[in-house]
Amino acid sequence: MASRRNFKKDINFLTNEILMRGIIHLNFFGRENSEDVYVIMNEAAASRNEYIARINQKLSGKTAKEIKNHYKSIYDDLLDSTHDLLGKIDNLDVAV
Repeated sequence: MASRRNFKKDINFLTNEILMRGIIHLNFFGRENSEDVYVIMNEAAASRNEYIARINQKLSGKTAKEIKNHYKSIYDDLLDSTHDLLGKIDNLDVAV
């Protein structure tokens, strides 16, 4: 990870991918499972805010290893939650 700024850009990119996948799902399937899609999209937005807050957290007084572990845990959580949310949207697909 080069900087917090790039990390925030990655978070925004992944969140936008989830939101776009939800919008595409709504356009293709109409009102089928629309409430579930909106819940997933809201969950993505809430998790985005949580990750940004975790990145902005002051880490003064911590060692370099603790700081690295802090950002590594955020990165791992981000990837896991993104994968889970995209999987939830994909599982909502209906037979056409």
